[in-house]
Amino acid sequence: MPELNLQPDDAIRWFRTPEDLRSPADPILREWLTDEGLLTGRLRRQCGVDFRLEVIEESFRQSPGSRQDEIRRIVLWCGDQACVYAETLLPETTTAKLPWLRELGKEPLGETLQRRLDARRGEFEYALLTPRQQPVELPVQIDINLWARRSEFHVGETSLLVTEIFLPGILEYATHGIPAEDQN
Repeated sequence: MPELNLQPDDAIRWFRTPEDLRSPADPILREWLTDEGLLTGRLRRQCGVDFRLEVIEESFRQSPGSRQDEIRRIVLWCGDQACVYAETLLPETTTAKLPWLRELGKEPLGETLQRRLDARRGEFEYALLTPRQQPVELPVQIDINLWARRSEFHVGETSLLVTEIFLPGILEYATHGIPAEDQN
């Protein structure tokens, strides 16, 4: 599987289960990390009107074999808390067969794929990213390790890779859908 847009020389080791590296100590974070459902829908339910999807970037990159693969980077927000950063790699062969993928705009990819009968999600892989391994596009630059998961979606004979990084803001809304400072 292709890698994230990382800072140089910081390869990520991906594992089939979170137990293979060091499972998150926080049970709420672990539940979010291992949930096989769509994060967008879950966050939308938790955050209500405070939910929003921000498209950070949609760009092309040169891949081996002179392919022009597309990269889509988004952030899922609850109010002013960035909760999830997601990066989707759309191979040129996939967008050639499924051109609607290039026109998603602020439409959530997962929810769009869920409506398709020919779409299925592959198994998850997990990683604990050090600050040096985190994409430079993160909406918050923090000096802590962050959990990530990735999976391949198969649509007909094509595929695309989605990587999701869990930002500290996820815990702000995970329990009750309101920031921790407002729970008192």
